Amino acid sequence: MTNRRSNDSTREFPVFWRRHRLMIGLVTATLVLCGLLTLFSRFPQLAEKLYTRFFYAGLARVLSPLSAQFPFSLSEVAIYVAILLLLFRLVLNFKRRRFGKAALELLGGVAVIVLWFYFAWGFNYLRPPIEQQLDFAAAAPDSAALRENFLWCINEANRRWQVVASWDLSTLDNEIEKDYSSVFSTLNLPAIAGRWPPKFPLFPGLLDYTLTSGIFGPFFHEVHLNAHLLPVEMPFVLAHEKAHGRGFARESEASFIALLVCLRSPNTAIQYSAYFSLLGHCKQRYRPYADYDSLKQIIRPEITADFAAVWSRVEKYMGPVAEFSHKGYDVYLRANQVEGGAANYADVVDLVAGWRKAHKIE
Repeated sequence: MTNRRSNDSTREFPVFWRRHRLMIGLVTATLVLCGLLTLFSRFPQLAEKLYTRFFYAGLARVLSPLSAQFPFSLSEVAIYVAILLLLFRLVLNFKRRRFGKAALELLGGVAVIVLWFYFAWGFNYLRPPIEQQLDFAAAAPDSAALRENFLWCINEANRRWQVVASWDLSTLDNEIEKDYSSVFSTLNLPAIAGRWPPKFPLFPGLLDYTLTSGIFGPFFHEVHLNAHLLPVEMPFVLAHEKAHGRGFARESEASFIALLVCLRSPNTAIQYSAYFSLLGHCKQRYRPYADYDSLKQIIRPEITADFAAVWSRVEKYMGPVAEFSHKGYDVYLRANQVEGGAANYADVVDLVAGWRKAHKIE
């Protein structure tokens, strides 16, 4: 009797494995993911060495040149296919009254997306902060230091203002890549070898109505730009998204790297694009202070006109979709241990202030 039961159990296991191997694999991978998230959170240097500089560097070297061969966004197409497939399976399972199977497939789909995200790119959020990598102190400046940095940015932007003509994207892309090579070599940052040519979404409204200037697609390592960006915005946004491609996940750090890269360029229009972006964050940070209005008067009227043009571009898309997108992205950033959530964008001011102080940049 005992031997028969043992033999039955032995036969049943392969059957169980064949029926549920996909779910077993997903559960196992999810447990591994949770373990790595815990490990890298506690030991950021491991995330830097094992993930960013080893696994991610190798993946980017292979995946980004492959996706670069396609003129359209693989990430966008994959999203549409995943949504259609999910809806098809849900409808089919509900018609057959397989509610449990529908729930399992939904959970399985979500698990695949989360796993793909973290292993393809997301662990970069757990790297050591950029100020540790470059050995300088970054902290919120006091009112006097914030004022000084605001004035510095105004003066630098005023000096470099010019009418920025429309860009040839291929030429701009090549220039930004050259500047990246120069900056990363000088700062001894890990050179993640990859290709991230700019792409535009098939449906531009996706970025318009979410008030998104650009986005890095982590699933296929693609840089996407809003098709309606003004020429003054284009260089900095492109450099910012390329920083994400090189493993700098936090928004403030991607902006800081983009700033260094754009300022390395011999093209003053690219330099102006960087100072223009930084000036927007400095204005936001200094707005609560009593002398904000008087300092704002120092800004060249042509720069003020550029800000007005950008506002004119985005204001028509403001609404519930943009608000929902902002709140959702804030939750997403906080879930990935980005302090301040969506407010992290403006923390580039702290990084610039710390960098200027450390390197005595006047």
